[in-house]
Amino acid sequence: MAISGKLTKKLVENLGPGRHGDGGGLDPSGARRWIVRVTVKGQKNKKGAPLRTDFGLGGAELVTINQARDRALEYRRMARQGLNPRFSAARDIPTF
Repeated sequence: MAISGKLTKKLVENLGPGRHGDGGGLDPSGARRWIVRVTVKGQKNKKGAPLRTDFGLGGAELVTINQARDRALEYRRMARQGLNPRFSAARDIPTF
């Protein structure tokens, strides 16, 4: 069942398997993890079309919908500047 419009925390908890959009390319996949699909400015696929790439934002149990929206916005801004979020995203590196 495809749902359009903004998701709510309650709705996300009760959704079944499948891709359910929140707008702006943000989806929880059937595995209950957040993904965002972006088109990186200037990158092309093998056929010469704009390259669209999915990026994982974390599991739905660990990452709230608001955290996923914030990270998705950050990734879309990077892609608009021509930066690939896969290689340009700030990473939390544990220190010992």
